[in-house]
This record gives sequence, C-alpha cells and structure tokens, in this order.
Amino acid sequence: MAYRTINITILIIFSLSILNCASYSKDTIKTYSKPKTIPEFGEIDGKYKIYGVSDSLNITNIYENIFGIWWNSEKYKLDLNTDYDYFAELKLVSEKELEFNLYQNGIKIKNDIIKGRIEKGIFYIKQSLSISGLPYIFGTFANDKKRIILNDNSIIIERINHEFGAILVIFPAGFKYTSLLEYERIK
Repeated sequence: MAYRTINITILIIFSLSILNCASYSKDTIKTYSKPKTIPEFGEIDGKYKIYGVSDSLNITNIYENIFGIWWNSEKYKLDLNTDYDYFAELKLVSEKELEFNLYQNGIKIKNDIIKGRIEKGIFYIKQSLSISGLPYIFGTFANDKKRIILNDNSIIIERINHEFGAILVIFPAGFKYTSLLEYERIK
C-alpha cells in the first residue's frame, strides 16, 4: 500500500511540474491583448482567413493550429485544394467553449467545439499531455499548450510545444518550440 501511495505522489508531482514548465510570454499579452470581460470576448464571433498573416507559404491553417497536437499531427491534417476559397468562423458558446466552423466555397465542411477557459480576456485551449515510457527513468513528458488572444481585427494563436525527459535522472533532454500566428478577420 505504501509503495502505491509513493508512486501516486510522484506521478502527481511530475504532472504538476510539467503543466507549469512551458510558460507563455508576457510580452505577447502586452503587445496584443487588452483585458476583456467574458461578454467583451464575445467580439471573437466572426469569420477569419484560414492562413496566418505571416504564413506566406500557406503551411499552417487555422484548423491544424487550433486542433493539431504536434506528436499526432497527421490526425488533424487538412488537405486543402487551392482551387477553393476557405474561411473559418468562430463563435463564443460559453466561457468554456468556442464553436469552430470551416467553410469551403461557402459550404460548411467542418464543425468542432474548442474546449478551454477564458481567463483575463484570453481563451486558453485545453492542453494536451502525453507521457511515454517512465519519465526521468527512460521516457518523456510532452505538452502542447495553446491560447487565443483577441486583437483589434484579428486573433492571435500562441502555441507552445514542450517535451522533456531523462535517462536514469542523469541525462536530461528536451526542447521547447513556441509559435505565434495572427489570423485576420474577414470583413
């Protein structure tokens, strides 16, 4: 019984430590966000371009950026035909859900719910966590965190991918990748 209690305690400590390791930049909030109440965050309702402002090669679309998990990216891959026009629509359902619709030539082709929470005027998407092997013995933790910031005429999606682990607690390793993409509102 004591062995099981120790294992559960260690698992809880490691889980809590990974949830806070990949931190968002405070500069992003200073640059883009203005504190918003939940009703003011309802201004997110609208149509948005499918590719980010700085994504000139049209590599990452808004659907893959919001729903994709970097360690399982093929599951959320969209094959978009350049002959069609696409746009995304977001609607605030509640302080814990956003409705996401994807349109191709004006016809809805995807409908999903984004789960998360609004905190200080920012929508934090429910994060994804993966554990492989026995972390710190021979394995890793992987964390994928995202948030949506409402800007004047766009939304900003900030994403952090963080993976770390160790071999026998002696050889730590890991990486952290942060991306920031802006999607313009369609008038």
